[in-house]
Amino acid sequence: MNDDKTAVLLLRENPSKSPDPYKMVELRGLANAAGYRVLAEIHQRRDLDHRFQIGKGKIAEALGYSPKKLIFYNALSPGQVFNIQSEFSAQILDRFNLILEIFATRAATREAKLQVELATLTYDAPQVRNALALQKTGEQPGFCGAGAYDQSMYHDIRKRMAKIRTELKEVEMMGEDRRQRRREMGFDLVALAGYTNAGKSTLLNSLTGSVVTAKDQPFTTLSPTTRALEIKGHKILLTDTVGFIDDLPHFLIKAFQSTLSEISHADLVLLVADMKDSPEILRRKLLASHKALWDCGVTAPMITILNKADGLDESEAAAKMESIEDLAPNPVLASASSGQGLEELQERIYEQLQPLQEYQIRMPYTPESLSELSRLYETAELLQVSYGEELVIRLRGKKEAMAKIQGASLSEMSTE
Repeated sequence: MNDDKTAVLLLRENPSKSPDPYKMVELRGLANAAGYRVLAEIHQRRDLDHRFQIGKGKIAEALGYSPKKLIFYNALSPGQVFNIQSEFSAQILDRFNLILEIFATRAATREAKLQVELATLTYDAPQVRNALALQKTGEQPGFCGAGAYDQSMYHDIRKRMAKIRTELKEVEMMGEDRRQRRREMGFDLVALAGYTNAGKSTLLNSLTGSVVTAKDQPFTTLSPTTRALEIKGHKILLTDTVGFIDDLPHFLIKAFQSTLSEISHADLVLLVADMKDSPEILRRKLLASHKALWDCGVTAPMITILNKADGLDESEAAAKMESIEDLAPNPVLASASSGQGLEELQERIYEQLQPLQEYQIRMPYTPESLSELSRLYETAELLQVSYGEELVIRLRGKKEAMAKIQGASLSEMSTE
């Protein structure tokens, strides 16, 4: 951690609501993930200060620690950003900008970098518009250390956002084509989803035998990572993608639509939760995850994987499961690190996927048909092949894979 990258964390809580210590815990974790050394944490229970978000005295107190940045849990309006920077000449971030800073350091693909840039510009656009409005009233913004803005900057931001959206729409269309090809190759598409740092990457490794990077920190995975596995004849592609977080702004989900489409268009979603959390935090994270899944337009069936359960005794596990039963469809107690519950999980995945249909195919005995037969070995489960004047093939597979068969007589067989 860079000792020059220091911060003081600030949190204002509504006095009419119960204190929520987890907010500061999460903000500290995000700050550490971004590489900040936290010098102090400052709370205040009070109504909203419309000029500064938190009390002016608390900002002065925070600056007494001489931090490089003030990091607010609360979202800052464009006017509040301007007021704080004008009054205190302080470098500031709110929680959302802190998340974007983490995303920017983790973005390894062009798609991820474009999505981070779009989210950043979506946030910046109203800030610039507000600065322009202040200029018209004779104020001197000095905003974000960049000096006065002009109208062309706002138009440039809007043009850049439109260009990025066009590029990401093309990426999204390519993703849809890729998913269709994978289904035609006989794969079921299963997506891992859930709160950040719930253990999705470790679970991906455990189920598929891969070695995807998994760390005990938020937002380790930003770009989708897909690996293959097979369960009782079902060929499956399992995809891990960006984790969710509480109060995730809707426009951030929109910015990451091309990535999150791997969840919204999956055949099955595995919702991962961390059973080491307290019942209250567990419910909170599941609620945040369900809201994000709703915003993503997920309609696929769901299995809830109650991960990291290896350290719980039976009574503790049962109590936690009871506390979240309304938020945990098809629950499976598991541990990605120890392997506990993974056999049951695979059985549950098999039960939730659409059953493979049996087909009988008749094709003339030609070199082209033999080539088609070779392809079928890759895309379906061949049960019987009879060689004669024609090829008669009995197999089990997905209807999308059968639709690609050329020059053949295809009929469904009863599986009763």
